[in-house]
Amino acid sequence: MSIVYRPLGPGDLEHVHWGLYAAVSWDPVREFPRSELAIEHPELARYHRDWGRSGDTGVVAERDGVVVGVAFFRSFTEADHGHGFVDPETPELAVAVAEPERGAGVGTALLTELARVARAAGISRLSLSVDAGNPALRLYEQLGYRELSRDAGGVRMLLEL
Repeated sequence: MSIVYRPLGPGDLEHVHWGLYAAVSWDPVREFPRSELAIEHPELARYHRDWGRSGDTGVVAERDGVVVGVAFFRSFTEADHGHGFVDPETPELAVAVAEPERGAGVGTALLTELARVARAAGISRLSLSVDAGNPALRLYEQLGYRELSRDAGGVRMLLEL
């Protein structure tokens, strides 16, 4: 069956958790704590704490009612933000696709739809941070994200909408 894309709502917190964990634990060689522990680390908790607040926006990909991907963004402040932070007007995004669906266009479709939704909301830019060795870096470049900086925390990228 084909994949269905739908808005990510306030009741989809479990999918936000799954997406965050999948996004940061992408490297099978690197050991990572269990999802329940990792997701509560302050660096990840800022992306899901109080999910559903004004400006929290996302898209879910489902196949046969099972979530196979998620992409979402959230705005941050100078005082509380992630590695992909640019400024308070530029939401930072996260995206994850289930292993069996990777390379099949799900990530592209999620990010394309998320950019469309952002434009419709009057947002002019989206940012993200990705590990330098993550294969998703190529996808972001293909979609028009450009590198802003690179350090031990990863590559900070920006998409002009």
